[in-house]
Amino acid sequence: MKAQKKLIILILSLIICSAFILCTAVGMLIYPDAFNKFFSSSQLVREIPPQLPHKSYYWDIQAYAEMAINPSCQAFYPLWPFIIRNVFHPQTIAQAAHYFLIVATTLFFISTFLLFWVLKIGLQRLYLTFWLVLAYTLNPMAIFRVIGYTESLFATLSTFLIWVCLPQLKLDEKIKLCFIFAVTLLMALTRPVLLQIFFSTTAAIITMLTLEILQLKVYSWRNLLISIKKYKYELKISMTMWISALLGYSIYGSFCLQTRGDFLAPFHAQKNWGKALGLHLELLLFPKSLLIDLLGLYLPLIILFLSIIFVYLKLIQPQNAFVPKYKFCQNILILYPPLLICLYVFNFIRLKKRIFQDNSHKLLISNYTRTLASNYLFWFCIYFTSAHSIIIFFTQDRLHSLGRYIFAVPFFFVALGYLYRCIPGKTKYHTLWWLISISVIGLVQQWINYGHDKWLG
Repeated sequence: MKAQKKLIILILSLIICSAFILCTAVGMLIYPDAFNKFFSSSQLVREIPPQLPHKSYYWDIQAYAEMAINPSCQAFYPLWPFIIRNVFHPQTIAQAAHYFLIVATTLFFISTFLLFWVLKIGLQRLYLTFWLVLAYTLNPMAIFRVIGYTESLFATLSTFLIWVCLPQLKLDEKIKLCFIFAVTLLMALTRPVLLQIFFSTTAAIITMLTLEILQLKVYSWRNLLISIKKYKYELKISMTMWISALLGYSIYGSFCLQTRGDFLAPFHAQKNWGKALGLHLELLLFPKSLLIDLLGLYLPLIILFLSIIFVYLKLIQPQNAFVPKYKFCQNILILYPPLLICLYVFNFIRLKKRIFQDNSHKLLISNYTRTLASNYLFWFCIYFTSAHSIIIFFTQDRLHSLGRYIFAVPFFFVALGYLYRCIPGKTKYHTLWWLISISVIGLVQQWINYGHDKWLG
């Protein structure tokens, strides 16, 4: 039986990877330069007129390739170029970029199979796992996991971290903490995640403690201590990740201190990209970048909000809640979340005023929601993705790259899977199916843009 299950997982994973390859092939057939660029070991010669200012052949890979040839302190982090430099020893930018692409593509297939296996263990639902991994693999930002960006390495490390944190994984506590320390350290050397890890681990613990105390319904220091004792292991995980993430940055910061005289040089370098604290409310409606960046701003926060509401209604204040009925137009409006939220709020107000009650139905929440309240992995994943949304919203005047920070790595989809377990029936899949359908078109367009050297996200 176990062998049969492994075979099913293998076949479904192959189907998912084949779907990505098919989208890639379609994009390359439409614009063959995408094929030539992807498989070429040197930069293609472009015809006159020269490239426009908004185009770049390698984009961020240029900076990583330079770091692979000559180690330096930049806004980019060192592990990815370190691997390429010490394994392949490239001599030119074109060579380094090609090796980045080869390793990234290899990691793409490894991490896809690994994530399917990990999600199957965590969610205990093969059908749900299939659709989630398919959505993860076919979304337009998945292209970053094969064209040489850090998303390939970071997604693989993230999947390992998710696996180690699974409640179903029966390993000795000390061994688990050692794995978590090692993986978090590598993640902190791959991308700037220090703030995100601090925020997500702290928020996860606070959320779990708050929900525990609310269930006790007696607010006292004694109950707080009882709750803290209950989540002693989760606190150890958080502290391990804090120390590891801080150590990871300190290693790079020390190198920056020696070479540039500035321990915080990577943070300071980001100011050259226009990053600074500020409030840009127009970003709530207009991302000033790709539309998927707007989805990256809203969807994590929507999932976080729904999760808290579901847990509250199930554990703290059980009651019959009525919500507007699901309609097909919600699938369409998910592509522009501000309008979807406005429509839902409008319908909810009508419902509260007893208007059009026939357009409402009882909110059904499964008993699985009870486990969500104490699921550290879920809260960590959703807060980690939300942290990116919050940081970019308050530090940039546009939402550049937010889409790939959210959808090119697995945390968002893991959190979505746990939320789906709380909703009975298959109606919940409608939105996911719709997004996958749109994503296929978007992924094909991304490969065409890749061939044109256009901005991908």
